[in-house]
Amino acid sequence: MEKKAKEKLWNGKFIFLIVISCITGFGFNMVYTMVVDYSVTHLSATLSVAGLISGIYSIAALMMRPFAGAASDFYNKKKICIISTGVIALTALGYAFAPNIPCMFAVRILHGAAFGVSSTVNIALVSFCIPHDRMAEGLGYYGLGQILASAVGPGMGAAIQEKYGYETLFLIIFALTAVATIGLCFFRYQEPAKEKKPDSFAAMLSPKRIIATDVLMYAVIGSLFSFSNGVVNAFLKTFCESRNIPNYAVFFTVSAIVLFGMRLSIGKIADKKGITGIVNFSLIASFAAMVLLGKSTSLAMLLVAAALKAAGQGGGQVSLQAECIKKAGPERSGVAAGTFYIGADIGQGIGPAISGVIAASFGCEAAFFFTGVLLLAGCVLFNYYQKKQKDIAVENIEASPLSPEGGDTDA
Repeated sequence: MEKKAKEKLWNGKFIFLIVISCITGFGFNMVYTMVVDYSVTHLSATLSVAGLISGIYSIAALMMRPFAGAASDFYNKKKICIISTGVIALTALGYAFAPNIPCMFAVRILHGAAFGVSSTVNIALVSFCIPHDRMAEGLGYYGLGQILASAVGPGMGAAIQEKYGYETLFLIIFALTAVATIGLCFFRYQEPAKEKKPDSFAAMLSPKRIIATDVLMYAVIGSLFSFSNGVVNAFLKTFCESRNIPNYAVFFTVSAIVLFGMRLSIGKIADKKGITGIVNFSLIASFAAMVLLGKSTSLAMLLVAAALKAAGQGGGQVSLQAECIKKAGPERSGVAAGTFYIGADIGQGIGPAISGVIAASFGCEAAFFFTGVLLLAGCVLFNYYQKKQKDIAVENIEASPLSPEGGDTDA
């Protein structure tokens, strides 16, 4: 039997899942920027309530991550993907016909929970379609659809809403996601045999099965990139207005372009050379980006910071995510993906909260500098961890009965 490492990366299953990811990504990105305005204008919500409606989505997604990872390792990934994507499609109908604020809260919670399951299990599923020695490269390509959706989706959603109204927008999103759900039904996937299923549902949700502790450090380092994203998204507009920097939105355009380019190239390097050098570069580039961002007084400086930040994020996150799945192994790909996403969700969530306190007291510049210091500290922590892992590996080799030092005890 031909080994997986020798399989083609661009196989039919891999391409199919990229297309499905792109379709669902467009649906997500067309709706998420509209939630606050829709809640205010159509449901008469206050801005504070509308903010809660928007934010409850992320909390629901975070709460589902560990359960999704554990479930995908013990149950059929394809079936879980179909169910979660189908639920996402139904929530689009919920947005269109929600009559009041409580119903909108319920729809957002359901949507967030389904997304938390779908995005986690999708990564676990696509990892089975990627040759093991090309995991970083494959995950980099897989993420291109999401980048395209995030760059084009919000504008497309706004254009549809302005011309046809919110109800039509949500119905289009429902149709897109329903197509993805139906497509998944025809996806040819054979679930590998499990070594041992848990005795009960409660046993499946034991701490060791919902959190992959052996990749926890990579999730922590990955969370720093998400932390910086949350800070920039929350405070960039306010910062640029205080510095009289025009056209700040171009920052996100440059970021998307650079991120797209990094996804195309960095995975091959990570698979061949390992992640240590790439993650170091990524953390240092991100640190420099946050410092430059805090010092920016012109659009040109802002755009250089955008390029540095995207280069750091594009290199670091995909490399760390791929390493999590490689280290955990195929049979634990779900919990590895879930653990990594938990770190990302926490970083994205607490970044604005912590930096908001700093910005309120010392200004946005201080919030950006604080984030830079965290990234630099993460670099130190990452290198310490990598050195410890290398030392442990050397000790294990030396202690092996087959090693030259240890001798062959069976001889």
